[in-house]
Amino acid sequence: MGMGMLEVHLISGKGLQAHDPLNKPIDPYAEINYKGQERMSKVAKNAGPDPLWDEKFKFLAEYPGSGGDFHIFFKVMDHDAIDDDDLIGEVKIDIKDLLAEGVRKGWSKIPPRMYQVLLLNLYFKGEIEVGVSFQRQVMEHV
Repeated sequence: MGMGMLEVHLISGKGLQAHDPLNKPIDPYAEINYKGQERMSKVAKNAGPDPLWDEKFKFLAEYPGSGGDFHIFFKVMDHDAIDDDDLIGEVKIDIKDLLAEGVRKGWSKIPPRMYQVLLLNLYFKGEIEVGVSFQRQVMEHV
């Protein structure tokens, strides 16, 4: 079993499509969840469909650990100052192999790449660029 730090680099979005009846520029952000640990990116004010976030988020991870769901979940949202924020779509990244390699070698990474943002697992709503790395922590024996 290995413990370590998972780092998610949310870089940018491309072609994000939100349903906005007022047709104003969208203000996208992402909610990121890994095994109940939640993080939120900054809101890219008036960024429209191609936001640039360039933010890194850290999560504690263990492998194999308890529970078999090794996915990072992204909810890409459009911030709305007047009513509720609108869901643009979701992304799920499988990191089981990343964690397994990281525990074995001490570190591993998935270089930045584009992931499809889907609404209801069906409708293409653009893409987000994400990179992920894992660094195993060495435990001190006392």
